[in-house]
Amino acid sequence: MSDTLTIVDLSLWTRIGVTEEERAKEQQILIVIEFPQDAAAIAKNDDVRKGIDYAQVIAAVQEVGKEERSTIEALAEDIAAVILLKFRPDSVRVTVTKVTVPGVRCVNLTITRP
Repeated sequence: MSDTLTIVDLSLWTRIGVTEEERAKEQQILIVIEFPQDAAAIAKNDDVRKGIDYAQVIAAVQEVGKEERSTIEALAEDIAAVILLKFRPDSVRVTVTKVTVPGVRCVNLTITRP
């Protein structure tokens, strides 16, 4: 399937970082989530039940962000796991962007699961 639904730059404020000092205050993380889907099947009858409710996905990701983590790898894995469990897409691609890294514009990590 070549159709993709993409949620771009979901802004998530969370405590993340290797050191306690880094986790002392919330940092902005940007999330991109991509799902394969059959857009033609959804469009044919304008049937929202065949798609993924992205408002619910956004709420689920924001809930994941409430937990403190050391790495963006753990955050990406947790987001992918929740999406796969709750929304049951065939796969999900998650990009986590940390924008508060000194000396660079940002750091990205992209994973695809399963």
